[in-house]
Amino acid sequence: MVIRALGAHAVVVRPGGQPWEAQLRRLSPGTEYHYRQLDALARHVAYQRRGERRPH
Repeated sequence: MVIRALGAHAVVVRPGGQPWEAQLRRLSPGTEYHYRQLDALARHVAYQRRGERRPH
């Protein structure tokens, strides 16, 4: 997810909270598949942070 734009660059953040800088021209809109994958990754990170096992 883009959290801010800095000229030709953007600061993006992963569901785990780690930000990094990327060139704006290298970014593209997310697809439904991307949204599902990010939601799944966010749930996984939340389980890890709580110390729970991932449900099967």
